[in-house]
Amino acid sequence: MLSQQMIKIHSGHPDANFTETDDNHHTCKDINQKALEKGLSMASPKAVERYNKFGKKLVMGEDKGPLNAGPLWIWTYLSYTDNADKTETTVVAPYMSTPADYWEPQVRGFHYCKLLNPSTVIEWIYVTSLKERDSRKSATQETMFL
Repeated sequence: MLSQQMIKIHSGHPDANFTETDDNHHTCKDINQKALEKGLSMASPKAVERYNKFGKKLVMGEDKGPLNAGPLWIWTYLSYTDNADKTETTVVAPYMSTPADYWEPQVRGFHYCKLLNPSTVIEWIYVTSLKERDSRKSATQETMFL
């Protein structure tokens, strides 16, 4: 996508400052948070209730980067890290962000993000988040036969 700096430049603000507009660690996080919210809104109320009661919650972490070398950005994936008690999984997105005057003209003024797909969120809500606490894997022998 275009960087916020480039959008401001194209909308008549040629003095837009890259450091103020794009040199941050939350643009991808903010977009991924919207994907989480979209996934939660698409799931059934019963599934969301079960996720809220038993599921390992998805939490968006600060973006990783800038990874301003093509292969470095390409081969760095979304990371999923559990907290100590396995109640939350933090999603961290790599990003590549370049100012409007970047030395390589082909990638000037862009902001690349690895994004969380809402369908992945749906799968997380219905399946993945429940494996530790509300699945056959988490059941004890006593509870399996009750």
